[in-house]
Formats: sequence, C-alpha cells, structure tokens
Amino acid sequence: MNMRRVDLRSDTLTKPSEAMRKAMLQAPVGDDVYLEDPTILALEEKAADLLGMESALFVSSGTMGNLIAAYLHAPRGTEVLMHERAHTYRTELSGISAVAGAKPLLASGDRGILKREALEPLMNKRAIYYMERTSAIFIENTHNFCGGSVWNALELVEIADFAREHKLALHMDGARLFNASVASGMSAKEIVKDCHSVTFCLSKGLGAPVGSILAGDRDFVYEARRTRKMLGGGMRQAGMLAAAGIYALDHNIDRLAEDHQHAQFLAKAAKENPIFTQVIEPETNILFLHTDRPAVQIVEKLAQRGIAVLSLDAHTIRFVTHLDVSTVDINYVSEVLRELK
Repeated sequence: MNMRRVDLRSDTLTKPSEAMRKAMLQAPVGDDVYLEDPTILALEEKAADLLGMESALFVSSGTMGNLIAAYLHAPRGTEVLMHERAHTYRTELSGISAVAGAKPLLASGDRGILKREALEPLMNKRAIYYMERTSAIFIENTHNFCGGSVWNALELVEIADFAREHKLALHMDGARLFNASVASGMSAKEIVKDCHSVTFCLSKGLGAPVGSILAGDRDFVYEARRTRKMLGGGMRQAGMLAAAGIYALDHNIDRLAEDHQHAQFLAKAAKENPIFTQVIEPETNILFLHTDRPAVQIVEKLAQRGIAVLSLDAHTIRFVTHLDVSTVDINYVSEVLRELK
C-alpha cells in the first residue's frame, strides 16, 4: 500500500490545475520582446490594475523582480535598508550586491517589521561623507523567514513616512502579497499605495507554474523592461505562462484563506505535543515550530510518515500550506503532530 505523501516544504510546489492547463493551451501568443504577445500584455494590464500602479512587467521570478528593483532604485555603491532576515538578503544569491552593486544595510525588527527606532540610528551614520549613501528600503509582505507575518496599515504608513522623510525609494517584496491581503482584509492596492515598486509571485500560493510581476510607474517599468532584457529575461512566446497567471489572479486569490486556516489547524495540533517547545501562531500560510530536539530529527520522523517539511535552523521547522494540500491531508498531518514522539 502506498504511503500518503503530503508536501509542506513550500507553496512553490503547486502544480497547475487542469483548468489552468487548458487556459495555457488556448492562449494566443506573440513575441513579447517586440511587445506583441497579447496574453502577456493582458496579464501586465490586469496586474497593474489590481495594484493601482501605472504599469507592470512579467518577469521569470520574484528574485529577478527584486534584483531589477535594486538595480534601478539603488545606484552602485549605495545601501538598501532591509530586515536582517529578508529573503532578498538571505536567499537571492547576493544579486543585490553582485549584480546591482548595492549593499544590504540590515535592521532588526519583530516579525520582520521595520520600525523607525531601528532605522534611525542606521540613517544617522549616513551623514558622514565617507560613509555610503542609503538609497532605498526593501520591505517584505508577507515576511517569509519571520513566519509569514503581515504588515498592518499603521506599520505601512510609518515606513512610507520614513522613506519620504529620508528621500528613499520604497520597494515591497510582495512574493505572497495576496496572502497578506486576504489575512489583513486590505486590498493589494491599499497595501502598496505608498510603494515606488512592488513584486508578487504568481508561482506560490496562486498556483501558476512560473513567473512574477514587477510593478511601478510607467517610467520605472520602461527601465525595468530594459533591465530585464539585459539580465536575459526577455521572453518570446511566453503567453502560455501569462495565461496561467491570469487564471491564478481570477480564481486563486480568495481561496488563500483556506491555506491560512490549514496552517492554524496544524498549529493547534502542535500545541498538544510537548516536543514542540514553541508554536509561532501563523498569520498566513507559514507555520514555524520550535523544538529542543534537533530539527533534522523531527523532519526525518515526519518524512517516515510521508510528510515533507524543512528545517530552517538547528531547532526550527517550517510548514507551508498551499492549494495542493487538502483538508484531508491537513487532518492527517495534524494527527501525526499530536502523536509524534
């Protein structure tokens, strides 16, 4: 008998549904480098409208979108303020430095949220002429390595005020922007209204196989398109990928609430087992469990029961719920978490 397998390593693991595949198969295509792919253009227009931005660009990944934003907002030799656990800093292969030529300036912040009191001391040092100038702030919403945390409305206003006061570009790494929207009750447009640019991934909880969006004003996106081409990201008949993105935006946003609920079910089960010394209450679809035992041992025990998760450090385990994990699957994982020895 085949063992049940539930893969909770990441929401990047989702596969396109049959309906999404059909939309991809039927998509009209053209040469996007010549701006002649109608499905790409439709996706970009749709994304810009959802975000309240003037323009948008389809890129291969969130990493590429963030890199382009850094390249345009942060001239070589300047600094970009970001959280010390930012995805851009930790898991994008130092592209912000190696390619864009900027330097991450790291700040602490509970739940990944950057506050004025942590940022001001860093900015004060910039007044010395032989110190680097700070050019931009990158914020992450939801914040991956802080447990899928969400910026609230007041926090967004405060960081925007700080950026304006110091004449800094404000970019949002919104890889899971629509998770933040569903969890907070704010529209994506409300969340990003004070940002100069934003990325969001189509290929995570939204369920598309490939791609992200980078958006901003028309001048920014014009330069972003040029930079995308320089980085090798100019795609040709990519409308089939864009069709998946359109389908995702039309059908898979509201259902993210189910993923959030599933993460809460797992958290509730984990609290019943003393092997987990701390359960970080999930705000969205990411759950962190802490244990005094080596995390890799817990990961291996779960793997023996057909459950795939990741250890983030020696004592932290991450679960990520997504559309390919059913309530039946979550009930099974919850049962295992309760009884794990």
